[in-house]
Amino acid sequence: MSFVDKLKSVFVVPESTTNTQADEGSRKTNVDPPESEQSKVSTEVPLESSDRFMDILSQVLQDNNQAGFDYLEYRKAVQSIAKMQNLDEAAQFKTAYAAAMAMNIQPSTLIDSAKRYLSVLETEYTKFNQTATQFLQSQQSSKEQESVQLNQTIQQKEKQLAQLQSELEKHHKRLQELDSELKSAKTKVDTNKASFKFAYDQLVGQIGQDIQKMEQYLK
Repeated sequence: MSFVDKLKSVFVVPESTTNTQADEGSRKTNVDPPESEQSKVSTEVPLESSDRFMDILSQVLQDNNQAGFDYLEYRKAVQSIAKMQNLDEAAQFKTAYAAAMAMNIQPSTLIDSAKRYLSVLETEYTKFNQTATQFLQSQQSSKEQESVQLNQTIQQKEKQLAQLQSELEKHHKRLQELDSELKSAKTKVDTNKASFKFAYDQLVGQIGQDIQKMEQYLK
Protein backbone atom coordinates (compact mmCIF):
# COMPACT_ATOMS: atom_id res chain seq x y z
CA MET A 1 0.00 0.00 0.00
CA SER A 2 1.37 3.40 -1.00
CA PHE A 3 1.88 6.19 1.52
CA VAL A 4 -1.08 8.08 0.02
CA ASP A 5 -3.31 5.02 0.48
CA LYS A 6 -2.11 4.66 4.05
CA LEU A 7 -2.66 8.34 4.70
CA LYS A 8 -6.10 8.20 3.15
CA SER A 9 -7.06 5.22 5.30
CA VAL A 10 -6.21 7.21 8.41
CA PHE A 11 -9.05 9.63 7.69
CA VAL A 12 -11.59 7.24 6.19
CA VAL A 13 -13.92 5.44 8.55
CA PRO A 14 -14.21 1.71 7.68
CA GLU A 15 -17.40 0.87 5.81
CA SER A 16 -18.53 -1.54 8.53
CA THR A 17 -18.88 1.38 10.95
CA THR A 18 -20.81 3.65 8.59
CA ASN A 19 -24.41 3.80 7.54
CA THR A 20 -23.61 4.43 3.90
CA GLN A 21 -26.12 2.94 1.48
CA ALA A 22 -24.86 1.65 -1.85
CA ASP A 23 -26.81 1.48 -5.10
CA GLU A 24 -25.85 -0.81 -7.99
CA GLY A 25 -24.91 2.13 -10.20
CA SER A 26 -23.24 4.50 -7.73
CA ARG A 27 -22.96 5.23 -3.98
CA LYS A 28 -23.73 8.61 -2.44
CA THR A 29 -23.20 10.18 0.95
CA ASN A 30 -23.99 13.46 2.68
CA VAL A 31 -21.03 15.70 3.48
CA ASP A 32 -21.02 18.69 5.76
CA PRO A 33 -20.17 22.02 4.08
CA PRO A 34 -17.39 24.31 5.37
CA GLU A 35 -18.19 26.72 8.20
CA SER A 36 -18.73 29.55 5.72
CA GLU A 37 -21.54 27.48 4.18
CA GLN A 38 -23.09 25.95 7.30
CA SER A 39 -26.39 27.70 6.54
CA LYS A 40 -26.71 25.80 3.27
CA VAL A 41 -28.30 22.38 2.88
CA SER A 42 -25.81 19.50 2.82
CA THR A 43 -24.89 18.42 -0.69
CA GLU A 44 -25.34 14.85 -1.80
CA VAL A 45 -22.00 13.79 -3.30
CA PRO A 46 -21.16 10.57 -5.20
CA LEU A 47 -18.60 8.56 -3.22
CA GLU A 48 -16.58 7.95 -6.39
CA SER A 49 -16.01 11.70 -6.68
CA SER A 50 -15.35 12.03 -2.94
CA ASP A 51 -12.74 9.24 -3.09
CA ARG A 52 -10.97 10.96 -5.96
CA PHE A 53 -10.68 14.22 -4.05
CA MET A 54 -9.68 12.34 -0.91
CA ASP A 55 -6.75 10.96 -2.92
CA ILE A 56 -5.80 14.46 -4.03
CA LEU A 57 -5.98 15.92 -0.53
CA SER A 58 -4.08 12.95 0.90
CA GLN A 59 -1.32 13.64 -1.59
CA VAL A 60 -1.30 17.28 -0.46
CA LEU A 61 -0.89 16.17 3.17
CA GLN A 62 1.91 13.82 2.12
CA ASP A 63 3.70 16.65 0.28
CA ASN A 64 3.45 18.76 3.43
CA ASN A 65 4.20 16.01 5.91
CA GLN A 66 6.59 17.19 8.62
CA ALA A 67 9.64 15.16 9.57
CA GLY A 68 9.33 13.08 12.71
CA PHE A 69 6.31 12.16 14.76
CA ASP A 70 3.54 14.73 14.27
CA TYR A 71 -0.23 14.80 14.00
CA LEU A 72 -0.42 12.45 10.98
CA GLU A 73 1.55 9.74 12.73
CA TYR A 74 -0.44 10.30 15.91
CA ARG A 75 -3.72 10.04 14.02
CA LYS A 76 -2.56 6.76 12.48
CA ALA A 77 -1.66 5.45 15.91
CA VAL A 78 -5.13 6.34 17.24
CA GLN A 79 -6.73 4.49 14.33
CA SER A 80 -4.56 1.43 14.88
CA ILE A 81 -5.40 1.28 18.58
CA ALA A 82 -9.11 1.71 17.81
CA LYS A 83 -8.98 -1.39 15.59
CA MET A 84 -6.99 -3.58 17.97
CA GLN A 85 -8.40 -2.73 21.40
CA ASN A 86 -11.87 -2.25 22.82
CA LEU A 87 -11.21 1.19 24.32
CA ASP A 88 -13.31 4.29 24.51
CA GLU A 89 -12.27 7.35 22.53
CA ALA A 90 -10.47 9.06 25.40
CA ALA A 91 -8.44 5.92 26.11
CA GLN A 92 -7.58 5.60 22.43
CA PHE A 93 -6.15 9.13 22.32
CA LYS A 94 -4.27 8.70 25.58
CA THR A 95 -2.82 5.34 24.62
CA ALA A 96 -1.63 6.66 21.26
CA TYR A 97 -0.03 9.62 23.04
CA ALA A 98 2.06 7.27 25.15
CA ALA A 99 4.22 6.59 22.10
CA ALA A 100 4.57 10.31 21.49
CA MET A 101 5.66 10.89 25.10
CA ALA A 102 8.53 8.45 24.58
CA MET A 103 9.82 10.83 21.89
CA ASN A 104 9.32 13.91 24.09
CA ILE A 105 6.40 15.07 21.96
CA GLN A 106 4.16 17.54 23.75
CA PRO A 107 0.38 17.75 23.17
CA SER A 108 0.87 21.32 21.94
CA THR A 109 3.23 20.02 19.27
CA LEU A 110 0.61 17.60 17.97
CA ILE A 111 -2.11 20.23 18.11
CA ASP A 112 0.05 22.81 16.33
CA SER A 113 0.95 20.34 13.58
CA ALA A 114 -2.72 19.43 13.19
CA LYS A 115 -3.59 23.13 12.85
CA ARG A 116 -0.81 23.45 10.28
CA TYR A 117 -2.40 20.67 8.23
CA LEU A 118 -5.76 22.41 8.57
CA SER A 119 -4.14 25.53 7.17
CA VAL A 120 -2.70 23.53 4.28
CA LEU A 121 -6.10 21.98 3.52
CA GLU A 122 -7.80 25.36 3.82
CA THR A 123 -5.38 26.75 1.25
CA GLU A 124 -6.18 23.87 -1.09
CA TYR A 125 -9.90 24.40 -0.48
CA THR A 126 -9.57 28.08 -1.36
CA LYS A 127 -7.55 27.26 -4.48
CA PHE A 128 -10.09 24.66 -5.52
CA ASN A 129 -13.00 27.07 -5.04
CA GLN A 130 -11.18 29.75 -7.02
CA THR A 131 -10.50 27.28 -9.83
CA ALA A 132 -14.10 26.06 -9.76
CA THR A 133 -15.39 29.65 -9.83
CA GLN A 134 -13.10 30.55 -12.74
CA PHE A 135 -14.21 27.45 -14.62
CA LEU A 136 -17.87 28.26 -14.01
CA GLN A 137 -17.35 31.88 -15.08
CA SER A 138 -15.59 30.70 -18.23
CA GLN A 139 -18.40 28.27 -18.97
CA GLN A 140 -21.01 30.89 -18.20
CA SER A 141 -19.32 33.44 -20.47
CA SER A 142 -19.00 30.90 -23.27
CA LYS A 143 -22.55 29.62 -22.91
CA GLU A 144 -24.00 33.12 -22.64
CA GLN A 145 -22.16 34.19 -25.79
CA GLU A 146 -23.39 31.11 -27.61
CA SER A 147 -26.89 31.75 -26.24
CA VAL A 148 -26.87 35.33 -27.57
CA GLN A 149 -25.71 34.15 -30.98
CA LEU A 150 -28.28 31.38 -31.02
CA ASN A 151 -31.06 33.79 -30.06
CA GLN A 152 -30.01 36.09 -32.91
CA THR A 153 -30.00 33.14 -35.30
CA ILE A 154 -33.44 32.07 -34.08
CA GLN A 155 -34.79 35.59 -34.58
CA GLN A 156 -33.35 35.69 -38.10
CA LYS A 157 -34.79 32.27 -38.90
CA GLU A 158 -38.17 33.25 -37.45
CA LYS A 159 -38.14 36.39 -39.60
CA GLN A 160 -37.23 34.34 -42.66
CA LEU A 161 -39.88 31.79 -41.73
CA ALA A 162 -42.50 34.54 -41.40
CA GLN A 163 -41.48 35.90 -44.78
CA LEU A 164 -41.63 32.44 -46.35
CA GLN A 165 -44.99 31.84 -44.69
CA SER A 166 -46.29 35.10 -46.15
CA GLU A 167 -44.98 34.19 -49.60
CA LEU A 168 -46.43 30.71 -49.26
CA GLU A 169 -49.85 32.14 -48.44
CA LYS A 170 -49.59 34.43 -51.48
CA HIS A 171 -48.67 31.47 -53.67
CA HIS A 172 -51.61 29.43 -52.34
CA LYS A 173 -53.93 32.38 -52.96
CA ARG A 174 -52.60 32.83 -56.50
CA LEU A 175 -52.96 29.09 -57.11
CA GLN A 176 -56.63 29.31 -56.11
CA GLU A 177 -57.05 32.35 -58.36
CA LEU A 178 -55.47 30.49 -61.28
CA ASP A 179 -57.80 27.54 -60.71
CA SER A 180 -60.77 29.90 -60.65
CA GLU A 181 -59.54 31.73 -63.76
CA LEU A 182 -59.03 28.42 -65.56
CA LYS A 183 -62.55 27.31 -64.68
CA SER A 184 -63.92 30.68 -65.80
CA ALA A 185 -61.98 30.51 -69.07
CA LYS A 186 -63.23 26.95 -69.72
CA THR A 187 -66.81 28.00 -69.02
CA LYS A 188 -66.44 30.99 -71.33
CA VAL A 189 -64.91 28.86 -74.09
CA ASP A 190 -67.63 26.22 -73.74
CA THR A 191 -70.30 28.92 -73.84
CA ASN A 192 -68.74 30.57 -76.88
CA LYS A 193 -68.40 27.21 -78.64
CA ALA A 194 -72.04 26.47 -77.99
CA SER A 195 -73.08 29.94 -79.18
CA PHE A 196 -70.87 29.69 -82.27
CA LYS A 197 -72.26 26.27 -83.12
CA PHE A 198 -75.77 27.55 -82.68
CA ALA A 199 -75.12 30.45 -85.07
CA TYR A 200 -73.25 28.13 -87.42
CA ASP A 201 -76.09 25.65 -87.46
CA GLN A 202 -78.56 28.43 -88.19
CA LEU A 203 -76.56 29.80 -91.10
CA VAL A 204 -75.75 26.38 -92.51
CA GLY A 205 -79.38 25.39 -92.20
CA GLN A 206 -80.57 28.57 -93.85
CA ILE A 207 -78.12 28.29 -96.71
CA GLY A 208 -79.02 24.64 -97.16
CA GLN A 209 -82.66 25.49 -97.37
CA ASP A 210 -81.92 28.26 -99.87
CA ILE A 211 -79.97 25.84 -102.03
CA GLN A 212 -82.87 23.43 -102.08
CA LYS A 213 -85.29 26.20 -102.98
CA MET A 214 -83.04 27.55 -105.72
CA GLU A 215 -82.71 24.10 -107.20
CA GLN A 216 -86.46 23.73 -107.04
CA TYR A 217 -87.56 27.10 -108.21
CA LEU A 218 -84.88 28.12 -110.66
CA LYS A 219 -85.01 25.22 -113.17
